[in-house]
Amino acid sequence: MAGRDTLKAYLMLANPARVEPDFLAAQMAAHWTTGARLTPGERMDMAERLANFYARHLKTNEAWKIDARGDLIAGARRTLLAVIGQTNAQDTLYRGILDGVGSKYPDLTLAQLAGGTDTRGLLRSSAVVPGVFTRQAYEGYVADAIDAAAKRRDIAADWVLSDDGADGQAGFGMTEGSDSADSMRVALTAQYFADYAEHWQAFMNALQWEPAPTLPASIDQLKQMADVRQSPVVALMKSLAYQGGAGLQKASLAEALVDKTKSILGGKGEGASAARANGPLDAAFGPVLRLAGQPGPGGPVGTGDLSLQRYFDRATALRLRLQQITQSGDGDGQARQLAQALFQGRGSELADTQAYAQLMAASLGAEWAGMGEALFVRPVVQAAQAVLRPAQASLNEAWLKHIAMAWGRAFAGRYPFASTANDASLPELARFLRPRDGLIHAFLGSQLAGVLELQGDQWVPVAAGAEGLDFDPNFLKGINALQRIGARMLVQGEPQFQFALKPIPTPGLTDTLMTVDGQTLHYFNQREGWHATRWPADNLQAPGTRLQWQTETAGTNKHYEFDGRWGWIRMLERADVEPIDSATFQLTWQGAPDTGIADKQAVAADPDSLTARESHTPVSAAMAYPIRYQMRTEAGHGPLELLALRGFVLPSRIFADSGRHSLAQASATASH
Repeated sequence: MAGRDTLKAYLMLANPARVEPDFLAAQMAAHWTTGARLTPGERMDMAERLANFYARHLKTNEAWKIDARGDLIAGARRTLLAVIGQTNAQDTLYRGILDGVGSKYPDLTLAQLAGGTDTRGLLRSSAVVPGVFTRQAYEGYVADAIDAAAKRRDIAADWVLSDDGADGQAGFGMTEGSDSADSMRVALTAQYFADYAEHWQAFMNALQWEPAPTLPASIDQLKQMADVRQSPVVALMKSLAYQGGAGLQKASLAEALVDKTKSILGGKGEGASAARANGPLDAAFGPVLRLAGQPGPGGPVGTGDLSLQRYFDRATALRLRLQQITQSGDGDGQARQLAQALFQGRGSELADTQAYAQLMAASLGAEWAGMGEALFVRPVVQAAQAVLRPAQASLNEAWLKHIAMAWGRAFAGRYPFASTANDASLPELARFLRPRDGLIHAFLGSQLAGVLELQGDQWVPVAAGAEGLDFDPNFLKGINALQRIGARMLVQGEPQFQFALKPIPTPGLTDTLMTVDGQTLHYFNQREGWHATRWPADNLQAPGTRLQWQTETAGTNKHYEFDGRWGWIRMLERADVEPIDSATFQLTWQGAPDTGIADKQAVAADPDSLTARESHTPVSAAMAYPIRYQMRTEAGHGPLELLALRGFVLPSRIFADSGRHSLAQASATASH
């Protein structure tokens, strides 16, 4: 930088001991001016001759030095430091050491660190470790360069930008207050190894585990990973352990002999531990070294609960279990059992290995989190996901066979699931919908425990257990609709709704009679009141619903009459519904739309919505007078809940396809 060179020349003029003749001569010639009438060539020739003479004789003629201005020097230094960003001499020395490595030591890639093993199909990374931050570079150059830099006290700092001199002009290294060579060596070494660890952590955290789309592919990955002879994971951990030993102070021969003697005599040899404790990378590499079976701070060799070999043992057990599944005649069923054990937290090869892998990754700490995820967690997670594919196919098949098909046999072609005169059986419906021991609840509670849980009246996927599962939205919507109906209809244990009806007077009508399963509500314009009603009634000798009315100008009319247990629901299907509050609804039967109900929707999207809804089925056009009743429910929307069953079809699968196939299909695909 030109400004620094100018300041350096100025300081040399004031301190002859700092003079570098060639440098000072060039600077003086470049800045020399004269009032004499000279051509540019003559001026340059004279400047060079005068400057060269002055620079070469200044050291021996201190009387020639100038009196430097301290304020000018301080201001120039502040400006240069702000521009250069250089805060102390240590940084200058450190950068010089790194630059001195040059291209002597090549950058290390994943292939080189894997030690000749094949990483294809297991690991990938485009990151590299700079050659300067390798054990070879440290032992071959950096260590000696740090020692040399620390000993060269005359250049231990950038004296041009330092103001350590007593006169404000001389630089660091020329005063009694300068740092010792030992302290500078310690500081430079600490800075180097901090960067060393950071680069290795960045490289290892950038590793990515290759995806395994099928269970056979996942089995192949586990086999190659756990084979100590050809595992790139083993080779990588060995390389990491070696690189983490940079700067390790070796025990002397005498110490080694003493330790060996103590070991033979039954004592505790401490030479290895002492040597290990001297490693400058122990703090950063310690967690990795312990897993790799190397001595390190905080844990002895190979005696901890977590080790690479124990992880491989579990991975091998998992691989053998997965191979057993693929070779089984009921692979999908066995995959389902293995997945269910994982969901429910029960012990299994998959659950135990996944838990151990997570502990392995956690033991590495946040600094090596990416490495722990890639090398230990992802292989097992991908195996779990590969198991989930046939497990989902098996669960879909079980749902279809034991629930969906049984549902179809019980309710196909029956009201309210179809617009027919044949009624569905309420006891049969209760057999499916009972909240605790119904067929649907029992299936979900036993087969999907750990991934699906009942929260209130809603089945909700469990975030942790359902990872990797793709629930069919129609399935969740369907079972939640049935769960809601079952919870409201079976409060007392039997399929029944309890509610109250109150007639609303209508001009022109003199008499109305509502009959619900033999329960009558007769209104002839007297004072209205609430009448307790049940549906279905306890006495089902004459099931059915009938609505009769009489006008001022005509006799008795009977336009609504529906036989059977579902007669009341058929009647509600033809009513306009206007919510008054969360438990009270106004029911209106009329041939023409009731102008008193505004902004009605055919069906409310939300079952708890208080938005008015039109009738699902049109009424007789001959019914000119609106007949109104209010209905007050005890649970939810009462019998109105059952209108959600109109045209309802139970989903035939739990999980969406999303490219998932049975184990047999996956194996066939892999073979091709």
